[in-house]
Amino acid sequence: MTLENILRQQLNNPEPGGFHVQADGWNITVAAEKKDSLSCALNALTLEKVSPLTEDVRAWATRIADRATGLMEPLRLIEADAKQGKAILRSDAPAHRDGKALYYELELRQTDRKSATLQRFAGQIGEKREAVPFVLTHDAIVKLALDIAM
Repeated sequence: MTLENILRQQLNNPEPGGFHVQADGWNITVAAEKKDSLSCALNALTLEKVSPLTEDVRAWATRIADRATGLMEPLRLIEADAKQGKAILRSDAPAHRDGKALYYELELRQTDRKSATLQRFAGQIGEKREAVPFVLTHDAIVKLALDIAM
């Protein structure tokens, strides 16, 4: 089964909460607070592959920023460090609610393996940020996973 098919099958499973699957050489973890027939309230979406990328981390990050369209705000590359094998993408134009900025952050790491973790944060300048749940449809989760993995 393909990554897309396995993700769709797990997302349509009526059991509540998150899950972990393996497909196309990727380990994918969906950390969900809630799940229904159309969407999930996610704490994090993590993809990990045991083999390193053939492209550098900046190219991977740029490709994701150009392709990822399933989120409420587009992602843009904030920083990339090829020596450390790390890149950070964040919401280009964060939403604001209750005096706090809400933004997605995608952290990419490339060492002996590659990984990507998406979370949503809320915070004000000068204050500690906090991770907050975010809702994505099943289609958006699958598209985002494919945009990161391909």
